[in-house]
Amino acid sequence: MQHRRLRITTSLLAVLAVVTLAACGGSKGGSTSDAAAAARAAGPVPYRPGPYAVGRETISVPSPDNPERVLTVDVLYPADRGQSRGAPASRYQVIPGVEFDSRLARSGLPVSTDGPFPLVVYSHGSGGLRFVSSFLTEVLASHGFVVIAPDHSGNTAIDAAAGTTVPSAQNEVNRLADVRTVIGEALARNAAAGDLLTGAIDPERIGIVGHSFGGFTALAAPVGHRGIPAEARIRAVVGLAPYLDPLSDAELARLRVPTMVISGTKDRTTPIPRNVERVSKEVPARPLYRIDLENAAHHSFDDVCWYLTLEDKLPNAPKILVDTVKEYAKQGCAPGLMPNAQAQRLIDEYSVSFLLALLGGKPAYGAYLTPEFAAGQPGVSFSVEAAR
Repeated sequence: MQHRRLRITTSLLAVLAVVTLAACGGSKGGSTSDAAAAARAAGPVPYRPGPYAVGRETISVPSPDNPERVLTVDVLYPADRGQSRGAPASRYQVIPGVEFDSRLARSGLPVSTDGPFPLVVYSHGSGGLRFVSSFLTEVLASHGFVVIAPDHSGNTAIDAAAGTTVPSAQNEVNRLADVRTVIGEALARNAAAGDLLTGAIDPERIGIVGHSFGGFTALAAPVGHRGIPAEARIRAVVGLAPYLDPLSDAELARLRVPTMVISGTKDRTTPIPRNVERVSKEVPARPLYRIDLENAAHHSFDDVCWYLTLEDKLPNAPKILVDTVKEYAKQGCAPGLMPNAQAQRLIDEYSVSFLLALLGGKPAYGAYLTPEFAAGQPGVSFSVEAAR
């Protein structure tokens, strides 16, 4: 295990060196063109599918503390491209009879033998589903991450439609317990013989990404909340349009894991002043990245706008589901908002670069995480707090 810890520490120090130099006005060359050249030299661009094919399986995971709470969980993982030829597209099922093809994931593929890979937990927003940000989770898997994404039972789209959503305080507890459950499940399968994930995960390289209420989950998991202890195995955090009302300033002040938050300036659901401004003020994590996307909104961070294009292919979709998608799309792809393709390219670019640099053993991707690089990105406001 010692060599793995050394690799993580080396990557973190290299990233800190890049961002500290940039923050002091001393990045190499100091120009936008130099920054763009350094980013291109880092490797495959982080906003496009990476060097791996993507496999997917869906599993059921009982909570060790509450056997009646059984989570439906997607596992996305890197697979060798040569083995993906002819493999059928994996299908995402909303409810029986309402399903659609994944854009990247394929069924029945073995995990690439290039591992072990970092593990990333994805936490969906309130009224969401485990695959609602597949534009990001699938790209992460293609760049060499095992991604494990639970449906937070009691707080999903199905619960919203069925009237089974539980109170917010209980969801806070459930979500943090779910994170511990799925990390434990992934690592147990990693250690077991003859499993799809046997030897595929590096237990020293674990991160978490969450959108909206999932952003709360991501930032709360490493510090603990409402009696759920801190999840100390998490080494990197990404909050997308995070909902932070449940977290006190004192809890935010305990977050010392390298952190990135990305938000939209037209987000009416989790507006920047009530949420991300608190991160900037209270969170001592270093590095701490903040990216504000001009005219992006709350559902710029999920697949809702893509779902609009699938309406004709889903004739069995209940009206309540169709109407909900159309309502949510007003905060994703309405006139006056950042074009959805641009927003999601930027979300992928920054999230994937951050996780590759911090967890993926590829500190060169820190070139994407500098003010000079951001200066060449229309619609991006970028700041970083580096170690002093």
